[in-house]
Amino acid sequence: MGEQAKTRPSSVQKVIADIIDLFELQLELMSVDSQEATRKLTKAAVLAGVAIPLGGAALTIALAGCGLLLSEMTSLSVGTAILLTGAVFIAVVGVLLFMALKAVTAAGSAMSETKSEFAENLRWLKATLLRPSRSPRNQIRRESFSGSDQRSYSESASESAYRSHWRNGSARPAR
Repeated sequence: MGEQAKTRPSSVQKVIADIIDLFELQLELMSVDSQEATRKLTKAAVLAGVAIPLGGAALTIALAGCGLLLSEMTSLSVGTAILLTGAVFIAVVGVLLFMALKAVTAAGSAMSETKSEFAENLRWLKATLLRPSRSPRNQIRRESFSGSDQRSYSESASESAYRSHWRNGSARPAR
């Protein structure tokens, strides 16, 4: 009996093993999500990097050229024609910056799955540490090994009797 107790992991060892597995999976998920976020941020940086110099150059050269051309082809004054072409180029720059902002927002939301998974894992950990025998994961394990005599974590005889009584369809016993 002494050797069997040494080979069977204790409930604390099982919880620690589950916690380690949980954090390994959490790190893998964070790695995948951060790679996706990096790709999206790169796209945003490229769009902003193109929009800003383009806006500066376009507003200087194109304003003057298009404004002068527009004033010659219409009855608009030179000043009005330059202002009108400036408004068009500001709209183009605004669209490019809006696209860059959307890409930055998408990069931030790429981590939402990691955050929600981490919050769920913390809730599981808290439930397991407070009441190991009632943790949903342990309930699944118990059902998986219902034919064996193994009990996951520290299930007392009264909890085992309570559970078997409840499974058989009897009324819930008073605790």
